[in-house]
Amino acid sequence: MAEGNNNHSNYNTVKNLLKKRVEIVSDLSLQKKITGILLAIFGVILLINGYFNNAVHFINLGIGLIVIGWIVLIFSHEKYIKYDITSNVLNDHMDIIKKLIKGLNIETDGIVIPPKENLKDGCIYLPLHRDFKINFSLIDDSTLFVNSDNRDEMGIVFSPLGKGLIKLLKKYRGEYDAPLKEKNDIGELSEYLDYFLTLFQAGNNIEVKIHNKDIVTISYRIVDNSLCNKLQKEELCKKCPCPICGAIVLIIAEFLNEVLKIESIVEKNKIITIKLKIIRNILK
Repeated sequence: MAEGNNNHSNYNTVKNLLKKRVEIVSDLSLQKKITGILLAIFGVILLINGYFNNAVHFINLGIGLIVIGWIVLIFSHEKYIKYDITSNVLNDHMDIIKKLIKGLNIETDGIVIPPKENLKDGCIYLPLHRDFKINFSLIDDSTLFVNSDNRDEMGIVFSPLGKGLIKLLKKYRGEYDAPLKEKNDIGELSEYLDYFLTLFQAGNNIEVKIHNKDIVTISYRIVDNSLCNKLQKEELCKKCPCPICGAIVLIIAEFLNEVLKIESIVEKNKIITIKLKIIRNILK
């Protein structure tokens, strides 16, 4: 019990330190803003080049640079997370995803796959057909298009936009005990996600619930909903979520060690509501 209290005390200490650190970050120079923008632009160039030349490594590198540039912009802006900036940085990337989805006439919702041996960061999987199966032997970190003799196994694999934020979160945790130890402790999961939102000043008041052992609902208040408005208009939220919601659903998938279907992601009056469904009978 004493050890649990110490861990909780460590968590609160780190959380308070993070709040103070984020306040200091507001004094970052213009040079860091320029660096973040250049990284993002270079990432978009690599992403477009990789897409048109079917070079998966360029696509992954481009996404990585976009996320890194986005993170640099977070810490160089006086409001930390400014979704009007983020929207501009990610605009070309989301346009490519939208064209892929429309070009292939994909009407399915995103499937969140947690990290596995052949998927070290997990992924967002979009099946080509509503009646689908997921064959893990066909999916790894270098996969973009999943081809199979079985049409039900075909789909697209996206590297989750939130993976860079999760890596940064783990770095900031440092040597403190990882909050995610008890897989059945939803309160612990909520604290971890609150820790995540605090670090990036992205939101607050997060609540996680599990219903009937297979439905997960998450709600939280977001700081700025500008990007939400764009993605909801393009109907991309539940297909390929933004870095914040993307990180949240990936953290939950890893915590539960389950494959999750994104049923809905809705923003109203700066309140984000996410509904996920645990799926098992379509896995191979």
